Amino acid sequence: MIAIINGVYSDNATVPVNDRGFTLGDGLFETIPLYGGEPFLLDRHLSRLHDSARIISLRIPFAYADIATAVTTLAKRGGISRGVVRLTVTRGTGPRGYGIADCDTPTWVVTVEPYEPMGQGKWKRGFALASVTIRKNASSPLSGVKSTSALERIMILDESKRAGADEALVLSTEGYIACGSAVNIFWVRDGRIETASLDNGILPGVTRAMVLELAGREKLEAVECRFPPSVLKEAAEVFVTNSLIGIVPVTKIDGREISASSGPVTRRLAELYGAAHKTA
Repeated sequence: MIAIINGVYSDNATVPVNDRGFTLGDGLFETIPLYGGEPFLLDRHLSRLHDSARIISLRIPFAYADIATAVTTLAKRGGISRGVVRLTVTRGTGPRGYGIADCDTPTWVVTVEPYEPMGQGKWKRGFALASVTIRKNASSPLSGVKSTSALERIMILDESKRAGADEALVLSTEGYIACGSAVNIFWVRDGRIETASLDNGILPGVTRAMVLELAGREKLEAVECRFPPSVLKEAAEVFVTNSLIGIVPVTKIDGREISASSGPVTRRLAELYGAAHKTA
């Protein structure tokens, strides 16, 4: 694995075994799509990273230009046009225990790998969602943080996979629609776009925000709120979003087929999203 670690290129990338990102999951990460060798919406990903860093009292040790340069360097050296950037920031090495007082030197790592986009056949078939037993705790201070402590997300996806689905339908502890393991969920009901509001404990997805902006430009009504899962039975279209897959229709939820798996709203938003990264 080639990488840039703390600003230095390495073709044999490693981090110390006592790095808190390894021992405690004490860190943050961003997954950023690469189109034409350029990171898409990098500024938004870094903004979310800085927001999360403030929540967990982690010092960000680099500037925007450092990351942009690192991505360009790795993409060129790897000959990668369509790929995925992984930016990881940990609290670095430190003494044993949970205290952070003596953790003064964060570790940051950038990698770039090729990424095979979803084919049209799979896109048209869409995703199946399965309800899972794990709930999102909106009161947790980490509910909106993209932490390297990913065990909960791993368990959520594993439960949905064992149910034969592509992704999960996760509810909040109060019983409202939240998200999937790595996706935000949208649906179209009564002519308007609906999605879970951030106070349901969901990650503030970069693609989620982009979809809401695109809907506004198209004069499509979009509502963020607390919705019970029963509203999905009334939905004409359902789709999921994240930075790598973009916008993907949902064809089944708990084995029940959606009436219009890739309806006009989903297709239009996917077209606009595709046009946005082609012109970025």
